[in-house]
Amino acid sequence: MNRFYASTASLLLCGTIAAGIALTRSQSPSAAFAQGTSSSFRMPAIAQPQANTSDCRTRQTIRATAGAAPVKGLCVAAGTMLVNARNVTGFVLSDVVARGYGPLLRGDTVPDLQVVRVSATAARADPVLGLGLVNVSNGIGKAVFRDLVWIGDPASPAVNDADAWAAIALKGKDANDTGTFEIRNFDFRNLTMAKGSNYQNVDGISTEGGYSGLIADGSVSNASDACLDIKGAVRVDNVRLEGCREGMKIWSDQKHGLIELGTNSFVGIIGKGSRNQRRRIEIDVLIVTGNPKVPLLRAEDGPVTLHIRRLVASSSQILNSTSSFAGSDVTVDQRVNN
Repeated sequence: MNRFYASTASLLLCGTIAAGIALTRSQSPSAAFAQGTSSSFRMPAIAQPQANTSDCRTRQTIRATAGAAPVKGLCVAAGTMLVNARNVTGFVLSDVVARGYGPLLRGDTVPDLQVVRVSATAARADPVLGLGLVNVSNGIGKAVFRDLVWIGDPASPAVNDADAWAAIALKGKDANDTGTFEIRNFDFRNLTMAKGSNYQNVDGISTEGGYSGLIADGSVSNASDACLDIKGAVRVDNVRLEGCREGMKIWSDQKHGLIELGTNSFVGIIGKGSRNQRRRIEIDVLIVTGNPKVPLLRAEDGPVTLHIRRLVASSSQILNSTSSFAGSDVTVDQRVNN
């Protein structure tokens, strides 16, 4: 954490210096950019749970159904799953401290879910129930996720099988898997799956195509797959992504605000295209502080254009992978060397 905030401080300085550097290429910025999009990542203050940590113990799984009361003000330790929610509207999980716990909430048909001020540290993966803070499907209505910490125990990865997990997973591909969401003020780390014959499918945040919303003001680091795996109409703004296989895996045409990429092992962004039409991804400000030899884009399954309005990166930063789908490209309006 100390290194992370040191990095943030250096980025603030970088943003100040960048304002006085001549731009290598210039075109008219978007309206959103002209209105003052920030030029440096800022980690938000994350509100702490209001819970009595002197009574921190293992609890039986809470079964939340229609009319269930909020679950709040708890400290839990060394358990398997805190809440199993089904067919409940407006359920609230708030002010929870979890230590060495398995997944905190799994749900089916939980419209208008609210998860706020929850901190899970040394989080463990359960062999059957998996890992993560929230794993829901079958519709979310208008969901709110705010002021969240999930830090996995590196010694307790998910078992290597065909399942997919994430700190927040909005799952499902049926017609009723729809809704809008806001994920804001978060710190998610160490989302891993053990090595084996199956693909290590653990993301920081994962959203299926029926869900649209905002992911803003937070960081994801050290995930076996994507820091962010996002389908649908999703906007990302003021987010830092580092130590994952890829920073982002993007499956639809999307427009984003400010994103910082540290070093991710495979590529900065995977754009999932379509052979029938060009995928278009737009980012107002992209700051790259990681290894410049890791390409910013790898396009798969169809042509992709990544359009960056302002790029702050090393002069030697590789923009497009040599293995990108033919005809894919990265265009930059304004470039500042860091």
